[in-house]
Amino acid sequence: MRIAIVGGGISGLATACFLERAGHDVVCLEPSAHPGGAIRSERRGGFLCETGPQAILEGAPETSALIAELGLDARVVRAAPAVARRRFIYVRGALRPVPAGPAALLRSDTLNLAAKLRLLAEPLVPRGPAARDAAGAADESVLDFGRRRLGDGAATALLAPAVIGVFAGDAARLSVRSAFPRLYAFERQHGSLLRGFLKSRRSGQLGAGRLMSFRDGLGELPRALAARLGPRLMRASVGAIARAGARWRLDLDADPACAAVDSDAVVVAASPRATATLLSPLAPAAAAAVRAVPMAPVAVACLGFHRPPDGVDLRAYGFLVARGERPTLLGCQYESSIFPGRAPPGAVLIRAILGGTFAPTVVAESDDAIAAVALSDLRRAVGLRGDPDFVAVWRHQDAIPQYELGHADRVAAVDADVAHHAGLHVLGYALRGVGVNDCIQAAADLARRIGPAA
Repeated sequence: MRIAIVGGGISGLATACFLERAGHDVVCLEPSAHPGGAIRSERRGGFLCETGPQAILEGAPETSALIAELGLDARVVRAAPAVARRRFIYVRGALRPVPAGPAALLRSDTLNLAAKLRLLAEPLVPRGPAARDAAGAADESVLDFGRRRLGDGAATALLAPAVIGVFAGDAARLSVRSAFPRLYAFERQHGSLLRGFLKSRRSGQLGAGRLMSFRDGLGELPRALAARLGPRLMRASVGAIARAGARWRLDLDADPACAAVDSDAVVVAASPRATATLLSPLAPAAAAAVRAVPMAPVAVACLGFHRPPDGVDLRAYGFLVARGERPTLLGCQYESSIFPGRAPPGAVLIRAILGGTFAPTVVAESDDAIAAVALSDLRRAVGLRGDPDFVAVWRHQDAIPQYELGHADRVAAVDADVAHHAGLHVLGYALRGVGVNDCIQAAADLARRIGPAA
């Protein structure tokens, strides 16, 4: 079967690879000269900068198998364990450690005694009502779920900042069922987050969770997928999708060499905005549901120092900032401490993340202004002294979809409308998971539903 994939981000590239492996004749259409979507790694001045996602969590079966299939196993680098475990939250005007276990929790000053005792009582908390669809009860936010299960102290000081680290968004607005389905499932299946975590870990369903990347950055993964596809990856922009008898016709924008592509099936795996535009004439309800997913803008500022800067304890992964604190940045990663080869010998690379739903306008500022905000906040939060020798800034206006309350109904609306069109499929991080592993898993699931070539 001839299958056209619209979009060469990680979802589209992985889908093309899985379908090609199943024997289909695939073509992946991507307008950018740099396939991979938000995933991109750049070397500048001896520093290796991640312009989007920084790492992936080790242990996801489909991702692990794909990495092996692409011959990237020898290229994998893993985060230094002692560094990756040492994380901080800026809360109540200071950096405070994220407890790595029960003993660390008792020693930590991140929570007061009452909040610690309430958190330890989590297994005794009864299940809440199951979330229902649009015809039933309202969805539950991550913050409300956390307050109910963990108590207000842990929910606001630990869970809400963790949400910022994933979604750059507000835990009070995001749906726990859609944004953190594993937490939701732990309560439904085991009656407790702690019991669910322990049982999943014993059964091997929950991996060690070690962060990993590649020697030349996370961008190696989409580059390897693009190389695997070869001529099946076409640099082209799709202007419209329409039925042409029993087949599909994809009209290409401004490409005299190839005005259209015909196929038996179409997978739309473009950006949310492009997906909604392409679906609008065909499946208007699906297009409206995709458009209804809010997007958080993000700016990434990479700051390089030829010598370790004074005032910063770099023996850590980094930190997140709780909302309500004076720093406006969302968080910071000490890149050269986490992975080898991110900076020249003796140098330091720090990556600051700004914007999100809390300060979206910062993304529209100049490079100098964004870097100045990052430096000011780092001086306030960690005591950074001195100026960087290297600065690079990247902006992502539609960076991270927000799985707000009712997101499951929006996904259902997309599925229901698209189901009326045989051979039309929709993928992408706007719907079923924002992480790289989520996108690869969704691509593998779709390839299984389509099945092998006849």
